[in-house]
Amino acid sequence: MRRHLLRFGKQGPPAATCRQHSSLSERLHRKLTAHSLPLTFDYIHPQQSFLLNRTLVDLLPQSGAPSEVFPSIRSPIRLPPGHHLVYFPPQVSLSQLLPDGTDFLHSPGYPFTRRLWAGGSVQFAATGGLLLDGCRAVCIETIRDVLVRGQTGEEKVIVRIERRIGKIREGENHSQIRDRIWKVEEADLGHSSIIEHRHLIFMRDRTPEQLTGDRVNFQEPSRTIKSPTGSHFRHSLTPTRALLFRFSALTFNAHSIHLDQTYTRDQEGYKDLLVHGPLTLMLLLSVAQIHMSDLGFAIREINYRNLAPLFVGEELTICGKPKAGSHGVWDMWIEDRDGGLAVRGTVQGSPL
Repeated sequence: MRRHLLRFGKQGPPAATCRQHSSLSERLHRKLTAHSLPLTFDYIHPQQSFLLNRTLVDLLPQSGAPSEVFPSIRSPIRLPPGHHLVYFPPQVSLSQLLPDGTDFLHSPGYPFTRRLWAGGSVQFAATGGLLLDGCRAVCIETIRDVLVRGQTGEEKVIVRIERRIGKIREGENHSQIRDRIWKVEEADLGHSSIIEHRHLIFMRDRTPEQLTGDRVNFQEPSRTIKSPTGSHFRHSLTPTRALLFRFSALTFNAHSIHLDQTYTRDQEGYKDLLVHGPLTLMLLLSVAQIHMSDLGFAIREINYRNLAPLFVGEELTICGKPKAGSHGVWDMWIEDRDGGLAVRGTVQGSPL
């Protein structure tokens, strides 16, 4: 049976459990928010964006498929919405990867060794953002919050990460860069071109008994969440192993749940490879941009939640409709092959 990422009961846990959670939550909050994560630098050359376009071109609605124009620094275009995902990869060595292929930078540590991408948000500057002109830019990561949910022994640790991306000025040192781009108040855009929040969930290993139950349920009908109705557009595609490999390569992501079927089944308890959380974000943004640009809007912000896994080889459908009573705002969601709700989000636009 499908396991949803976040599901909390209405009735609160016993007082002793609350105290345990409070202690664990406070300890992990102190530990992780005290981390000073290293600045990540990159050059915004057009090649990475171009390769992402070539990876997605056969999957998107053809009316808005990415241009086949080869990249040029002399005639640069703006970084398309979501393409920041293939820049600023985690710059860690092989020895700094955890057994599942993820990096250590945001991990709460043992026993919370399994990681999933629960959702987040991205805000784009109204000035148009970065140019694909080879400029040097920086990503400043901060762990803004840490929460613990679930019963004792089944806790989920939710780590909320902020990423601020901006262009570097000539002659700036690290302190000057951080002071100019990073802000204490999350609502303060400052000199950032993009502000992204990522919500990662860390869980304990599955027990042998749980994994046995998972395998028994691989062929059983999945429990689904009912999807919204009244979509104004629908676009279906099937993620392939080649797509997952390419996206992993473009994002420098070695997480085994996207690459190793045996690991995914035997250690994580899923029936097949999982589609990346950031890949579903990229698909949402790409399809939304196609439809909203036809109406004269540019994407300024997206908020989204991953509610259920999407699997390789299974058709998914990206849907959207205008949000009632909100000009320039669209409700977006992704349905799995059975029509169940897997991802839900809201996209806000502004006139071009």
